[in-house]
Amino acid sequence: MRKAFLILTSFFTISLFSQNITWQNVNLNVPFENTQAVFNLIDGFYSNIEIPEGIRVSLWSIEYKGSGEKATHVLNFAGTKENLVEFESRKLTSEWDAYLTKLNSLTNRDGFSVTAGVTLVRYNIDKWQETIAQSHQWKVKNPVKFISAFANLMSVFGDSSGYVSIGQTTHGVENGETHYIYVTFPDLVSALDFGNAANQDESEAIVNWLEATKDDEYTRSITCLLYTSPSPRDQRGSRLPAWG
Repeated sequence: MRKAFLILTSFFTISLFSQNITWQNVNLNVPFENTQAVFNLIDGFYSNIEIPEGIRVSLWSIEYKGSGEKATHVLNFAGTKENLVEFESRKLTSEWDAYLTKLNSLTNRDGFSVTAGVTLVRYNIDKWQETIAQSHQWKVKNPVKFISAFANLMSVFGDSSGYVSIGQTTHGVENGETHYIYVTFPDLVSALDFGNAANQDESEAIVNWLEATKDDEYTRSITCLLYTSPSPRDQRGSRLPAWG
């Protein structure tokens, strides 16, 4: 049966919400003229294979990034490690080989990478479907201190935040990054307002966070838009869609 991949294929089960998850990112560098073809290829392939229950498959367009970031899109797989391994085994088919051959012909190798990791702490899990996400990468010297400091920060910002997770990047690390903070937003206004303090408590919480993590290295961030249809950026050449 055909599944609607682009609306987050195989939604997380309720039990999965309560536990940490394993994820894998396939980072793609898609030439502008091939974006529609890549969108159709990925949608067509993952809409026609059986995906284990509890696995989320989503495609994201990178909208904000630094000059060193070559990738333009992120194909994300998330769920339990057991189901992800099962999912990988289901791909060993001639259809998978044909899909990879076509995908390779439409994308640039420069910027291609595969990374994986695991969440450690998750907040506001009911907001995980928000369509804008930021990923912040860190080189952390003292993980226990770092996670504790973040918990203190979230004790102040938690209710006003989107879905938030802090975790480890365990595979495909290129720049020595060890941990990440992943945050979602319902709209662009909220994303652009990220980091602003609304009151004295939030200001103090930010100062305390910066002090606690001063020995850790913040390396980079990207901001992504969930692909539920071809990105207006890909249709018009604009870096951002018309929001609202």
